[in-house]
Amino acid sequence: MRGRAGRGGVRAWSARLGFAMLALGGLVSMVGFAPARAGAWTQEESAGSAFFQTTATWSSQAYDAQGVLFDSRTYDKVTTQLFLEYGASDWLTLMAAPELIQIDVGAGEAGTIDGAPSRYSGFGYTDLGARVRFAQGEGWIVSAQALLRVPGAKPSAGLAAIGYGDSEIDLRLLAGLTFTLFGLPAFLDLEAAQRLREGAPPDEIRLDATLGVRVAPQWLMLVQSFNVMSEGAGQEPVFGVSYEYYKLQVGGMYDAADNVSFMLAGVTTWYARNAIQENGIVAAVLLRY
Repeated sequence: MRGRAGRGGVRAWSARLGFAMLALGGLVSMVGFAPARAGAWTQEESAGSAFFQTTATWSSQAYDAQGVLFDSRTYDKVTTQLFLEYGASDWLTLMAAPELIQIDVGAGEAGTIDGAPSRYSGFGYTDLGARVRFAQGEGWIVSAQALLRVPGAKPSAGLAAIGYGDSEIDLRLLAGLTFTLFGLPAFLDLEAAQRLREGAPPDEIRLDATLGVRVAPQWLMLVQSFNVMSEGAGQEPVFGVSYEYYKLQVGGMYDAADNVSFMLAGVTTWYARNAIQENGIVAAVLLRY
């Protein structure tokens, strides 16, 4: 344990499973990967894309209520998602994204709630929804998106499946801008969302940003920021505190052909409050049709 004067506060917080909010949602979810899915931009009519992504993250530390890191129980997760988009018209894109997850939670401190190790392997969330283009001009676009997130885990699945057993609705406003940065083609995607969550978890505000720069004809550099703030606390014992966390993802995408691209990135939680500190890698392939 680091950065604390005493252990009383940590032990009280450890009663909430060793770190607040074991499963705060996917590292990069359907609503958080702008460049691979065009972000605010809608698909052309009858066009579509399939984005197959695997994310592996690991954690052995958490941030306390003051944003100070301390050693915590391990939390390792592998998420595999298939993002599907189809242009029903130039202004309406239909979306679906099934998800498989494996989560391993290490043992907690003796005497804490649910201190035994836990594992869950199975379905995560399946996202279903649409994105609608509201306005578009030369080099800019504004759209809105709504997703129903159907849970795949059951309440009896155990500690590792916490956060994956209640339905969610994600309502999102998106804006995109294309421009030239230091003589290179670039885009900026900005997204603001209200995440409505059933059950014990609190609702959330989510703010995401993506900067993409075409550094070479076949190479796209990506810098992304994913930011989550709970709207107060949820229900005890797990979600009885408010939380926030901020993630940075940096990587690149290589266009192997006109309709095939490969992506590799690294991601980290650079600051949080009442949340775990995660690091990970993201690998994906994008097919356009």
